[in-house]
Amino acid sequence: MMTKKNIAIIYGTRPEFLKVYPLILEAKKRSIDIVTINTGQHTSMLSEMEQVFDYSADYNLAVQSSDFSNSNLLAKLINDISEVVKENEIEKIIAQGDTFTVLASSMVAFLEKRKFYHIEAGLRTDDIRFPFPEEYNRRVVSLTSDLNFAPTKLAANNLSKENISSEKISVTGNTIIDLLQYVLEKENIRLEYGNDIFITAHRRENIGDNMYSICAAIRELAEENPTFTFHWSLHPNPNTRKFIFEAFKEIPNNINFIEPLNYIQAVKLMAKCKMLISDSGGIQEEAPTLQKRVIILRDETERPEVLECGCGVLVGADKNKIKNEFYKELENKNNSFTNPFGNGKASQLIFDSI
Repeated sequence: MMTKKNIAIIYGTRPEFLKVYPLILEAKKRSIDIVTINTGQHTSMLSEMEQVFDYSADYNLAVQSSDFSNSNLLAKLINDISEVVKENEIEKIIAQGDTFTVLASSMVAFLEKRKFYHIEAGLRTDDIRFPFPEEYNRRVVSLTSDLNFAPTKLAANNLSKENISSEKISVTGNTIIDLLQYVLEKENIRLEYGNDIFITAHRRENIGDNMYSICAAIRELAEENPTFTFHWSLHPNPNTRKFIFEAFKEIPNNINFIEPLNYIQAVKLMAKCKMLISDSGGIQEEAPTLQKRVIILRDETERPEVLECGCGVLVGADKNKIKNEFYKELENKNNSFTNPFGNGKASQLIFDSI
């Protein structure tokens, strides 16, 4: 048993917490003392998710401010994370994903000469400005990570192409599958295929005209399929909501706009749906385990594995493509997928390496 808390797990957004929580559980199982730092990059969404799992971080930095530019936020994150790392004499830092929290954590680790371990490493698109700023963040993080935990072989290959040493790359699967399986078992959730559709849309590239097009497709599908219920889980971002509600002057009775669900609620709803329509990366990873096809509201994805396994299809914001794929899926009888993002043992493999 470690007597010194020399490992820090840092997260700052709702998705990050979901993906590091299995690591926190694994550390507890192994009697490894860790320091957990919630940077507060997300506020209420993240706090509510912690409450769902009855968890509270050792530190809550509350860095977010509506007055901050991206540069302000990054500077604040670096300063506050650095103080906690020094105060606790942290030697190893673990962070997940591609947000400013992760970028700042890796920069602190490099500048203060600490070890940095990147969870979900190697995701890439062809354009460093797309998605913005995540693609930039994850490329920079890979430069100095002591170990890059890639969720798939394809992600590992992306790192190799960037001349990252093979000794610094480990394929583990994605920790969200660890959490998903934990929740499915703990809550005794069964997979069903009712007349329900689950929808989310929030990415920057879909705010604006793209959202109007997506809304037009969903409105027409709802009108053409009155026996289906379309559950649209809204994002807290006021800009996203503005465009959605401008597009829906009149809301069909079978479109159900709902406030953001906690993770367990979302899994329960997705588990009973016929299909998923989303621009979420997390949903792309979860869909194969849930045995649901996902219509992806993006022109490209840094998770091409979901396309290769037949579980996902890219449609962008094209109304006709969205509708065509919806009707194709209604006729599709194949709901058997092997999840390319792992088997639920990523956290074990990660701690074995660390």
